[in-house]
Amino acid sequence: MIGTDAVQGMILELQNEMSQYQHQFVGRRNAFLAEAMYLGLGEGEARSYAIQSIGPIVPVTCMPTLAPGKTRPLSPMLEARYRYAGYWQDMGEHMLLPDDLLRISSTERFRSWISDMRNYWVESAPYRFGDDRLSLLSVANEEEGHFSMLVWKEPGEEPEVWTYASQHEYRFSHLLHWFKWLNGRSEE
Repeated sequence: MIGTDAVQGMILELQNEMSQYQHQFVGRRNAFLAEAMYLGLGEGEARSYAIQSIGPIVPVTCMPTLAPGKTRPLSPMLEARYRYAGYWQDMGEHMLLPDDLLRISSTERFRSWISDMRNYWVESAPYRFGDDRLSLLSVANEEEGHFSMLVWKEPGEEPEVWTYASQHEYRFSHLLHWFKWLNGRSEE
């Protein structure tokens, strides 16, 4: 378990990383537009994907798990994330509110993805942990199974973040390291 002073320092660092992620959008957008148009996407269509939308802060007290009706209390870092912004779309990354996460995690497509992970991807989060220890955190592409999940390993500790994209798995010991990765400064 992380000490209180260390947690406070990590929360301040997380707030800084979230702020950088928000304010560096223009640079990420310009790089995305240049690459998308180079690959043949029309400018109008590329611009339709290159958006940032940050919703107002709404009270969040717990995170739903994949187990119906089961929630987890917010960890200090998750509290900081939801005090920073509500719904947050940054190009392809959609960091949603718990109600949206519940809606997506109950769809047949998502449940099928979880089932496939349990059956065919040894050591994936769904293979290793039950639904009561997994929460959906963000969605990058529902159709292709690009999701980030919270993995609740131990009560009272920060959940890990496991990201799945293009048949790759990326693991982060907590939300701070995930945001560093989003900012291009991975420590794990």
